[in-house]
Amino acid sequence: MAVVASAKPSLVPAIMALLVLIVFGYILFSDLKPSSSTEHDINPPIEIIDAPPPLTIITEPTDLLKKEQEAEAFVNQLAIATTEPITVDKHNDQFVRHDSIITLPNTDKQALAIKDIVQDDAIADDALFYVHSVTDKDVQGLWGIVQTGLINKFRQGLRIEGISQNKDRLQAVIPANADEKLPSGLSSFLGSILANKVDSSYIYNLNSHKMGRDSNIIHPGQQLVVIHFTPDELKKIYQFFSEQRNQEIETFAITD
Repeated sequence: MAVVASAKPSLVPAIMALLVLIVFGYILFSDLKPSSSTEHDINPPIEIIDAPPPLTIITEPTDLLKKEQEAEAFVNQLAIATTEPITVDKHNDQFVRHDSIITLPNTDKQALAIKDIVQDDAIADDALFYVHSVTDKDVQGLWGIVQTGLINKFRQGLRIEGISQNKDRLQAVIPANADEKLPSGLSSFLGSILANKVDSSYIYNLNSHKMGRDSNIIHPGQQLVVIHFTPDELKKIYQFFSEQRNQEIETFAITD
């Protein structure tokens, strides 16, 4: 009977196992070996911020243009050009133009031309004037007269077609304390304007037909206070106190 020789064991599995061990050992060795990359110290160190800084909101040019258009329309209609006499009395202060004629009811005075009262050729033709008949209620003097006049006229507002679709009228609300100094000690926007207007006001005596400049001497029923404004000044007041303006920001403060 023939005897079958036993098969010799194959070396292939052993070789494959050896290769696996070599590869595994190489990977393990590579992970343990320190990195050859160069490290640098950062000076100053990078600070990690948990929250992003606040964003600055930039007003679109179209919004700025709209506000400028509103201000211009408001000032243009604040004093209407007319050849008819404009009535001014203790219940009816007025903004008038350089070529306006005013009349005073319940007096024997004839109509007065603003140009004759002011008598200043250096004033531009587009100048506007706030006219107030002095009463016994003007206990705060010229400062109070100008402040109250601006507050009332700007808060009253004007109805103007085709300027703003979202408003019935154009108006700017001026707070009663807007003339007070800011906490920093600087003059407020309105306070600086009032100080300038008090110093440059016209005080016309109806009896003597003479102009006075002493802001401490006013007589109820005898005088007209005439305050000169440029259109640009009134536009700035409107824009500053428009409903969109944040009135608490000290960025708009100015020094004395």
